[in-house]
Amino acid sequence: MTDMPNTVFHSSDAARRTGWAVFLAAAATAFSFVFSCATPFAALAAIAALNMRRLDAALTILLAFAINQAVGFGFLGYPHDTSTIAWGAGIGASALIGLTAAFATARFALGAGYVLSLALSFLAAFAAYQLGLQGAGLLIGTGGHGLSAEVVRWVLQMNALALAVLAGFQFAGRRLGLSAPLPVRAG
Repeated sequence: MTDMPNTVFHSSDAARRTGWAVFLAAAATAFSFVFSCATPFAALAAIAALNMRRLDAALTILLAFAINQAVGFGFLGYPHDTSTIAWGAGIGASALIGLTAAFATARFALGAGYVLSLALSFLAAFAAYQLGLQGAGLLIGTGGHGLSAEVVRWVLQMNALALAVLAGFQFAGRRLGLSAPLPVRAG
């Protein structure tokens, strides 16, 4: 994966890249409301890693995180205490850790085909995100609270559903000429 510093992008490329980032941020907003603020960061990371430049992907994840926090604190009544704010930071850091794992896996899976690369990137992003949350729990002092096997299984299912929906929208967008995702490449 590269940031392709020597590549010239035309305005339509920039519009498509921006549109895709906005679409993912909008999806994050919808998922935040539907799943009570449980944004599917692993699904977002996997889709972003295979279809966006690193900077665009990181900014999209950060935007999704900001929206997630705004929904939680502004609409879902999350408490404004130190522990909750610390968990917010832990979620944001874990989302970026998941994105990093998704990019590393996408690079490793180069040539395996899009579907397999997406699945492997998703699994890596999910595992890294969950490990990040476990670490955050230890740092915050709440341990595994809220990270039981049952909760992790629910989050995995929610992320898998989100991945299928996002991949479906991406496929439809490509077929309609609305999106032109960057191909998986080494770099």
